Amino acid sequence: MRVLLAVPSSPARLRTLVPLAWALRTAGHDVKIAGRPSFVEEILATGCVAVDLEEGDGETLAESVALVEFAKLWRPEVVVSDALAPAGTAAARAVEAMAVRLLGAGDEPAASDADATFDVVPPSLRATSSDVRAVRHVPHFGPVVVPNWLRRKARRARILLSLDDTSLFGPVFDAVATVDAELLCAARADTFGPGTTVPANVKLVDVAPPAAVVPTCAAVVHDGDPALALAAVAHGLPQLSLARNDFATRVAEAGAGFVGAVEHVADVVADGGVRAKAVALREEIAALPAPHAVLAELTR
Repeated sequence: MRVLLAVPSSPARLRTLVPLAWALRTAGHDVKIAGRPSFVEEILATGCVAVDLEEGDGETLAESVALVEFAKLWRPEVVVSDALAPAGTAAARAVEAMAVRLLGAGDEPAASDADATFDVVPPSLRATSSDVRAVRHVPHFGPVVVPNWLRRKARRARILLSLDDTSLFGPVFDAVATVDAELLCAARADTFGPGTTVPANVKLVDVAPPAAVVPTCAAVVHDGDPALALAAVAHGLPQLSLARNDFATRVAEAGAGFVGAVEHVADVVADGGVRAKAVALREEIAALPAPHAVLAELTR
């Protein structure tokens, strides 16, 4: 079977689709991923065949004449698209293929004329109970190398800190200074604001790839990254989002994390109730159909 995936120019969104693409390929199907020219190298890093749409560099893939033209040439039986790539559904309609939509963290299940919609967010964390089908989330962050320092076992509980907003480092460091845990941070000391004190229990490293680091952690602190937040859920880790967004709020409402207040840094490793709720979410995800399990429906 020929399957065409249409993706927006977003590495995080592409990586949500990759486990399904791999499941299709290992089942013997012919898979190609279509995207904007500026995004082709990202697609190639997945190990899949890329289709250069030869037009536009916008992040979304709302429409694409080139995608429809390629679909007419290649004649896929199934077209899978991201929520920000509705051009995939248009291409499927043009060749009478099955149109599939895959939703990820932060996506709202808006109206769509796709034939089937799958969601990697577990049911208890979805915004609505709309007619979508569940598929297990498999965290994927692209190709990474395990750092040498990670080959040594941590002496105490490890918290991964991932921030884009450098102004938050100081408050987090102050809050974690008295916590019996190691705060792992991929940053240089010269990126912190003046007067920032780095406590002894903060470990600064050059790189901390989530794919390698998250499984070794007891908790995660971030500033609203949906991909990292969902990966933490999949690993059963309590989390603190210093930025308030819909997905972070739903995690907090499920009892598996906190939102906003930096003082909760201590709670993500000390609160047993939060950890129990995080483990329950992990078990909910583990019970969902794996990507290869949905293939029967796509090929029927």
